[in-house]
Amino acid sequence: MRNGDQDGHVRVRGRVAPVTRSVIRHAEHRIIRDPECTPTTVASCLHEGCGWAAVPGADVAEVDRQCMRHTGMNAGHGRFLRGFEYIALVRRVEAP
Repeated sequence: MRNGDQDGHVRVRGRVAPVTRSVIRHAEHRIIRDPECTPTTVASCLHEGCGWAAVPGADVAEVDRQCMRHTGMNAGHGRFLRGFEYIALVRRVEAP
């Protein structure tokens, strides 16, 4: 061992220090929706300066209706950012 001895020590700035070794291994993971939660649909208007957002909920059709009502009451407000939020779980995939 260069600059060291047989006992796993090395000289650093004139002092004896233990050598640290690390083992890095690869582990496969996957991400899934938490089966105990209900996904939530969200939507917000993308018209510049408009801060409108639908009331979040599990019913996608209801959030869509809110968006259509907003467009009907506000000409030019026909673009929305929609999202589906849920809790996700990351699990290690065990090797066969």
